[in-house]
Amino acid sequence: MQQVTVGTKYQIVIPKEIREKVKGIIPGAKVNVYSNGKDAIGIKSESKNWAERTRGIAKNAWKNIDTTKYLDNLRNEWDKKI
Repeated sequence: MQQVTVGTKYQIVIPKEIREKVKGIIPGAKVNVYSNGKDAIGIKSESKNWAERTRGIAKNAWKNIDTTKYLDNLRNEWDKKI
């Protein structure tokens, strides 16, 4: 956690170390600011689009699985039920 000073226009500067760690924080970027309603404020970077936010979310889901064989097995199950 780092301490910053609130300016006269209620602005703060995000420290360089934090900006380098968080992707998408560049001049002109949009960020979401939220509060717990008491004494805490959070800042969250906003991804550009849905594809960027979800990229890699299931990168290991099909690891080591032959998808063609898997789909063939599913189709065979349907054929057996009909």
